[in-house]
Amino acid sequence: MAEVYKVVTTLYAHMYKSIGTDGKPKSKNNTILMGSFVKVLPEENGNWQKIYAFSKEGWIDKNCIGLSPSLKCFYVDVGQGDGALIEVGNDENGIKMIIDGGPNDNLSNYLSKWQYKYYFDKNKKVHLDYLFISHFDKDHYQGLIDIINDDHYTIGTIYHNGIAKFNDAKVNFPKLEYNTELGKKSKHANEYFLETSFTTLAEFNALKLKGGMLDLQEKFLAAVNNATSQGRLTNFERLDHMSVITPKLINNKNFKIEVLGPVTSQINNKLAYKYFDDEAHTINGHSIVLKITYGNRSFLYGGDLNIPAEEHLLEHYNPVNPFEVDVAKSCHHGASEFTTDFMEKVNPYATVISSGDNETYSHPRADAIGCAGKYTKSKRPLVFSTELARSTDSTNRIKYGMINLRCDGENIIMAQMKEAVSSGSVWDLYEEIHFNPTV
Repeated sequence: MAEVYKVVTTLYAHMYKSIGTDGKPKSKNNTILMGSFVKVLPEENGNWQKIYAFSKEGWIDKNCIGLSPSLKCFYVDVGQGDGALIEVGNDENGIKMIIDGGPNDNLSNYLSKWQYKYYFDKNKKVHLDYLFISHFDKDHYQGLIDIINDDHYTIGTIYHNGIAKFNDAKVNFPKLEYNTELGKKSKHANEYFLETSFTTLAEFNALKLKGGMLDLQEKFLAAVNNATSQGRLTNFERLDHMSVITPKLINNKNFKIEVLGPVTSQINNKLAYKYFDDEAHTINGHSIVLKITYGNRSFLYGGDLNIPAEEHLLEHYNPVNPFEVDVAKSCHHGASEFTTDFMEKVNPYATVISSGDNETYSHPRADAIGCAGKYTKSKRPLVFSTELARSTDSTNRIKYGMINLRCDGENIIMAQMKEAVSSGSVWDLYEEIHFNPTV
């Protein structure tokens, strides 16, 4: 007889050791988050189903399991960088997408050795509908190269912000044209703009041929070309504030991705980016900014926005405020490079900071943590940190600090693992009440 698997479809579900003669569950032995697969065992007891999950047998409410979960977001601890996986629905009706990939193999290992291990073990393809690269800094995209090269994956569209990086020390750097390591900067109406950019894969390859491209960017481009030639990658597209990504109905709830940035310009009928102070501020400041809405709940992913970039965005959208959300991924790893005006506009219940150890920036900075708690619609705001969520095992190995989010379109929970298991659950869990303005 074939094994039967279902998934937890409620925000979370308790699992119990037994069902008493009164039909009530006894002795909780686990709490399982939405989207986790459970093996359905033959025994039933009224509205209770016996299952096997996470190396345990137990009983779960039948109403908590089904075939298609709602929105799950995994803020993966990639060290000093960003990396998030979002899944909505199932393989047949849903979406899988990645926003940034960190500077290392943490995300790749998480996917292959945990989240998609079943697919890898069965030699089944994993389809990623969207792969977003907020901008081409190492700590946001280097970790995606292995994923793009891995033939276990097929990819619908890779989205990017259109700004390449170059190395002016390379012999073939086009010194006569490029006056920055992002390409050509020109002055128009007393403001500076970056004119060098790419939209299509053909334009990306043409920039490489022109010379001077950063070695890591060339390695990434080779991976994209490889996946395209193998038929595993369908589209490669630039995003800005004019872009539209087709919304989708998943589990009878609207799933929508709005592209709020970068806000680009037209100079002499050509695409251009406002130049912010220096090269680092410019490429960071023109990060892709995504607002994701599922049902009545919303989430913000803003790459490495900084002070001049936030001022630029606020000026562009004034007097409208498209930035307010329920949960925000903190921009730039909890750096001090933010404006309080922008944070006040975002106004979330919860903020997630993705940062690492042993770096010179002291992320997350004390003022970023403090303002994340101050500029919020909650009386009891939540601030999560992938770095602070880490722990070590008995051999002193690091257990990386995943931050979990689950949303059914109306309610949200967030959770991180406890350092030691107690009360039949591994989760430090924050329930729906934390995402209510009356709390």
